[in-house]
Amino acid sequence: MSLIRKQNKTGINVRYIYSACVVTRTPDISILHDPWFTEGIYDGSWYHFPVVEDPLESIGNVDYIYVSHIHPDHYDADFLKKYFERYGVKPILISNHTPNHLAGKMKGDGITPKIVDDKFVVGDTTLEIIPHKTGSVSDIDSAIIIRYKSVNSKEQCVVNTNDMIFDATMRNRLKEIAGEVDILLCGYTGAGPYPQTYHDPNDPDIITEASNKKSQFFSRYNLLVDTIDAKVNIPFAGKYLLGGKLSNLNEYRGVADPVEILEIDQRAVVLSDNGGEINTNDLVANGCRLNKYNDNDIQTRLLEIKNHKMDYERLMDEREAHQLPLKRLLVSATRNATAKSECDTDYFFCIYLPNDDCAIINAKSGADSAITFLKKGLDLPSPRSEILIDPRYLFGLLTHIYHWNNAEVGSQYETRRVPNIFNRFAQGFLNYLTI
Repeated sequence: MSLIRKQNKTGINVRYIYSACVVTRTPDISILHDPWFTEGIYDGSWYHFPVVEDPLESIGNVDYIYVSHIHPDHYDADFLKKYFERYGVKPILISNHTPNHLAGKMKGDGITPKIVDDKFVVGDTTLEIIPHKTGSVSDIDSAIIIRYKSVNSKEQCVVNTNDMIFDATMRNRLKEIAGEVDILLCGYTGAGPYPQTYHDPNDPDIITEASNKKSQFFSRYNLLVDTIDAKVNIPFAGKYLLGGKLSNLNEYRGVADPVEILEIDQRAVVLSDNGGEINTNDLVANGCRLNKYNDNDIQTRLLEIKNHKMDYERLMDEREAHQLPLKRLLVSATRNATAKSECDTDYFFCIYLPNDDCAIINAKSGADSAITFLKKGLDLPSPRSEILIDPRYLFGLLTHIYHWNNAEVGSQYETRRVPNIFNRFAQGFLNYLTI
């Protein structure tokens, strides 16, 4: 393979743009990682803060693009097409999963990825993409290792772990593969729907749960950085605000500002938005952020996005929702989901429907009579998750216009658990609840 472009500096340079988007560059190659710049992802709920006014200009021309996984704050097809219009089509590198949900989505979007299942060498630079595999058909995440070693020089290494959920096995495997690491880019906070959609905002427990969530992710961060033992850690990704009618939930998300990591990790560096950078040669950052974002700036941004509509609100008028054949769709979707479920115990989803109906669905794999319909107010089985969702959005989820995982991450529906205990396999059942 011919070398495309050289940089003046030796070593590996990391330039931060926004959220999970960085540009890494060696003397041989430049790579754009996980660019997300389309507003209103997750079906209309996620918006940028702070806003990068001209990301195409900020990023510049690169040789390759790495996309870690399918979530829209990492895989932004609309932005990638704009990028190609500006700079030409670039090879997109993704991990090797079976099934490969990202590859399928890209092909459906008219984008052809390159699946990397071995070391990828350009000059003195070696790339290695490590998929996170647990044995589940829902596996999607990956990490990338970038190494650079010129003649007679010491090998330098950058690891980007993105959103990987690191169990001990995965942490140790990544350390074994990466070896000595100069710079580690890693998650530090959680962008899921808990606790903001699992508690009423007036419930005093929501503040406690939001604080607990931050602490839990800080603990996960510590486990990862202690295992990898990099010289510099860069906490990044998961940077967003909820917009539209969800704007009032932002203060309850339990999402940390990355500068909070500086209090617990002396090796951490928070690069400035849209241009902060660091190089493996000297590990001295050019452009750092030391203070949390200004609350007034956040409130100003929330005022800009609070009246935006969700995708389903633009799809159908609320007055037409009573015409949707939700019961029939739920019966068919439940049949499909129970056949694919990885949940081996009884767990019930109670989905509230128009006209005071409630669908009771057992997520247990192969469950007999997995769905029944009751009137609201009757006794509900346990353990359960009660789901309050707009019927228009439920229609879109059941017909695969939207995806349940995006709905969850986007805080698009409310849930009340009885008891309030997370069951990962039961939650995964919803991903298959579609016709």
